[in-house]
Amino acid sequence: MCFTINVNIVREEMEQRFGAVFHEPRRYEPNYFHSAFSLPEIPVITSEDPSRIELYRWGLVPSWIRDSKAAADIRVKTMNARAETVDVKPSFRNALRSSRCLVVSRGFYEWQSRVDGKVPYFIFLKGNRIFAFAGLYDRWTNRDTGEVEDTFSIITTTANPLMEKIHNLKKRMPVILDDHSEKRWLDPDLPLPETLELLRPLPESEMEAYTISRLITKPGVDKNTPELIRPFRYPDSPLLNTGNRAVG
Repeated sequence: MCFTINVNIVREEMEQRFGAVFHEPRRYEPNYFHSAFSLPEIPVITSEDPSRIELYRWGLVPSWIRDSKAAADIRVKTMNARAETVDVKPSFRNALRSSRCLVVSRGFYEWQSRVDGKVPYFIFLKGNRIFAFAGLYDRWTNRDTGEVEDTFSIITTTANPLMEKIHNLKKRMPVILDDHSEKRWLDPDLPLPETLELLRPLPESEMEAYTISRLITKPGVDKNTPELIRPFRYPDSPLLNTGNRAVG
């Protein structure tokens, strides 16, 4: 599961990290918090043109969708794609073969279930490095208006030991690609079996995480603020359905 991410990245830093240039730089603004359910536009780098950074909308709409109602219905179901079934699901299987992308991020958020409620975590790479999720994209044309919309989904996989403790009920995590895997993921000639092999959990040794305040869940509060990712300590409490202690 991955529905909330941090893209607080200066444009020039992103361009240098990925060796790509923003197609429409004036449309991009760094942000500490993006929720998939608000259908935000997020920086992606596509297999079609790895030299450009584009802004695509979160929630993949397959090209074969007929009307806007069907598009609205499906996009809330395609914010994530499961690595175990991505090659057979109708919404994703064509994109897996020809339309793969990097979804740029600084970190993401997940909730740990405890007896006294859910506790939010901020998860990121050691050194606070910029990274990319493995994504899929598609281009949908609204037949009523002629408007073209580029959309994407983030692929998830089984959790590594760190994420098992944080996402302790469903035990899932987004696929985070290492630097070498990024280039392979965008290679349209990579055979399908090798493509699927890339959809594995990043080792926990590459990651860090800590608890943050419940500001992230408060409605009507500006979440595009550094306060959102400041460490916040909670009283120790037992977890649900797991024998692991809290990691924050």
